[in-house]
Amino acid sequence: MRTMRGSWLPLALALTTLQVGCGSGLEKGGEETRPDSDGDGVLDAQDCAPTDGQRWRELWGYADTDGDGRGHGLREKVCGAHDLPPGWSAVEGDCNPTDPGTWREVPGLYPDRDGDGATGPNLVRVCVGEHVLPYREQPGPLDCDDEDRRYQASTWVYPDADGDGVGDGIETFSICAQDPLPAGYAAHSGDCDPTDPTRSQTRVYLYRDEDLDGYGRESPGSLCLPQGAPLPPGYVDHWLSKDCDEADATRFQVRGVYTDKDGDGAGDGDMLALCIGDTPPAGYVYFGGDCAPEDATRWRLLDYSYRDADGDGDTVWSPGNVCAGTELPPGYLTTGKGDDCDDRDATVRVRWDLYRDADGDGVGVGPRVPVCAGTTRPSGYATTGEDCADDDAARWQWLSYAYRDVDGDRYTVAAPGQLCAGEALPAGHLNLSVGPDCDDMNAAVHKTLRTWPDLDGDGVGAGVAEDQCTNGQTPANRSLLGSDCADDDSSRWMSHSYRHVDRDGDGFTTPESGTRCAAATLPAPYFIQATGNDCDDANAALIRWAVLYPDNDGDGVGTEPRRILCIGTTVPPGLSIFGDDPNDHDPSTMTDPEHEALETFILDF
Repeated sequence: MRTMRGSWLPLALALTTLQVGCGSGLEKGGEETRPDSDGDGVLDAQDCAPTDGQRWRELWGYADTDGDGRGHGLREKVCGAHDLPPGWSAVEGDCNPTDPGTWREVPGLYPDRDGDGATGPNLVRVCVGEHVLPYREQPGPLDCDDEDRRYQASTWVYPDADGDGVGDGIETFSICAQDPLPAGYAAHSGDCDPTDPTRSQTRVYLYRDEDLDGYGRESPGSLCLPQGAPLPPGYVDHWLSKDCDEADATRFQVRGVYTDKDGDGAGDGDMLALCIGDTPPAGYVYFGGDCAPEDATRWRLLDYSYRDADGDGDTVWSPGNVCAGTELPPGYLTTGKGDDCDDRDATVRVRWDLYRDADGDGVGVGPRVPVCAGTTRPSGYATTGEDCADDDAARWQWLSYAYRDVDGDRYTVAAPGQLCAGEALPAGHLNLSVGPDCDDMNAAVHKTLRTWPDLDGDGVGAGVAEDQCTNGQTPANRSLLGSDCADDDSSRWMSHSYRHVDRDGDGFTTPESGTRCAAATLPAPYFIQATGNDCDDANAALIRWAVLYPDNDGDGVGTEPRRILCIGTTVPPGLSIFGDDPNDHDPSTMTDPEHEALETFILDF
């Protein structure tokens, strides 16, 4: 809009200039008249409101009477500025120009005026705003009263002429389920007698039980009864077994029975079909097959698998059956025990596979033979048959040994073998060794020792070693060690290495290596570790090397030339460890006094 005003202004100025050039539009005094009366930058000739500075151009719009931003009616020209003035809108289509809350028309909505979620049955086209309430885009449950949110579901009513609460015929009209029923109508239909208020329910029955014994005959039909009343006695709506005698309540079923002569509960002969009650009549039973119809203690065949004819408690496998009562008679069993090798003799029942044992040591010999006996092994027989001496009861098994001890000193020699023995190996035969025997024929010796001659008796020998069979003790004048470095001197026997000596005894050593034959420890002046560094091991007063300077003026600080000398614990007179004296002939001239302290420190060190 500002661009439009800028284009109008040059045109207005040009027209003004043209008017001035033509000699028109001049006021008194020769001044030019103003072409823009309201000062809005648009000439009056082009200004749609030349006296209103807030409006200057024509715009198209629709009347917006409710101010919701959407207009209605025909499109009209309106004098405005950058935008349409209030009360006008460039958007048309307001479906309710008097309500700013509704402006758009939506088809296909479901009414829900009471807001209960249930909707009316018919689709509507309505004017709504941002939201569609009180309408819904999807249908809810059918609402019987859309003005009251308490009521939604509806129900049909039926004519009820006798007023018993059960109607008759087809539904007449529907009401809200919560509403009271109108007079003369009921919510349910199906009255079997619409003229009798005491009867309304039809009850169907399938069977008749005239003697009321729980058995009946199939005879389907129906009765009109009071609402909720059960079927009267004798009418049944579920399946019943067929009654063989509907006139006698004690007889109602046909069952097969047998004649029971001895009264043991098992019948005999052919099965008879009789009409009876819960139990057979006297002299009859449900089951036949009595194997002893004249004996009341026996009536059925029982299977058995084992026999114990001699009654010794052990059985033999002998399956069959026997006529019995409640259980098998003695001597007949379903579960076996043992395996009787002779079921005719109660004194024998166990089958043994044994070996003949002539010497009675419990170990037999020869082939195994079967023996039928009692529960204990018969004498003269054994369960094992590997007797290595069947004529000697003290020996019956081969035992292995690994060692021999002939002299009985408990030390052995390896000599594996076998011999026929009893419970244990005889003396002199073993499988464990205390230690080897170097002479198994002499109980006084058993251990081999390698020793050396010990001439000086210091416990360490020398010379040629010799192996000897001993009692474990080292023989006299011999030793288990052969490293004596002086076998003629009992005070020396061990060779020691040394690396340092102190021959002048001043406590400082000099390097020297070698070996010395001595006692258990290395003697002086020989040492393994160094102590200091003796510059003259022949003079105890000289112990160290030192770099010294001549000190001619005796002020404690010398000068060049320096010398390396072997000295004792102190610096000799006329010498100094310092060598920076600027004038060695003037004792008053030297370096700072710290040299004295340094000298003391070096000497002490």
